[in-house]
Amino acid sequence: MATEAHKYRVGVFVIVASIIGVATVIWLGASRFFEETERAVTYFSESVQGLDPGASVKYRGVPSGRVATIHIAPDGELIEVIIDLDVDTAKALKQDPSLRATLELSGITGLRYIEIDRRSGDALNQMPVLSFKPPYDVIPSSRSSFKAIQAALGDVYDRVMQIDFAGISHDARTALQSATNVLRDERLDALLTNLKTTTQSTSAVMKNLEGMTKNVQLAPAVDNATQATAEAKALFRELNTGATGQQLGEAIKQLGLLVQTSQQAIVSLQYTLQRLDRTAGNLQGLTDELRSQPSRLLFAAPPAPRGPSEEKTK
Repeated sequence: MATEAHKYRVGVFVIVASIIGVATVIWLGASRFFEETERAVTYFSESVQGLDPGASVKYRGVPSGRVATIHIAPDGELIEVIIDLDVDTAKALKQDPSLRATLELSGITGLRYIEIDRRSGDALNQMPVLSFKPPYDVIPSSRSSFKAIQAALGDVYDRVMQIDFAGISHDARTALQSATNVLRDERLDALLTNLKTTTQSTSAVMKNLEGMTKNVQLAPAVDNATQATAEAKALFRELNTGATGQQLGEAIKQLGLLVQTSQQAIVSLQYTLQRLDRTAGNLQGLTDELRSQPSRLLFAAPPAPRGPSEEKTK
């Protein structure tokens, strides 16, 4: 009798637990249907491996919706992902045109979710071009971080493959051979010896020059030169624009007039000297004539009268 009662209680417990579990599952599933959401759609041009219906949709890290369905787009190339978003996230998407949907990995499990966040630069222009009419408002997408890294690595690989390694190797080999030939040249030792001698001579000259100028004080000379330069500038400035310059100009003008007057006086003096010279000649001739013939002073005929031309000449 006790065994039958125990079995009855166990059976009732199992039935009640099953009913509660089923009710919980139904309630959790039905609660999603009663949530106020808005549908949107996004399109990816890359593989969505690891993204399943029911996957989380996050707005800047905050859970904001779920993936409803995943299909191939009508053009047969893009992947169409329909999303159920809460009202606040849908409103933010309409107000902020810099928001983009990207695929992100959820830990190390390989599962993916959709992250909606602000983007800038090239990420704003990575949305695939649609050749059909979407069923809901479109959330622009951008490449995932993994896809961006893959593209960058591909670009690096292409650039590396464009490098002419064979040409670089040939040039390096040629340069090494040229360097070897130069190092083997016997003239290099003589050149190094001459260079060493020149360096030693230069060092000795520098030491001598340092000893010669050790006790020379250059500061007073530099100060004197600076002061003299300043005074010369002031003098030139005074000569150009000051009273001293005007006086100097006036003195130069007076000197010019004096030189001109002196030239005229010299000309007059030369003319007077010429007349004195002629007069002295005439007196010398008269004296000689009187010495030879003294009687002519008393008995000579008077000289002929002079004409007008002679008067002018005299």
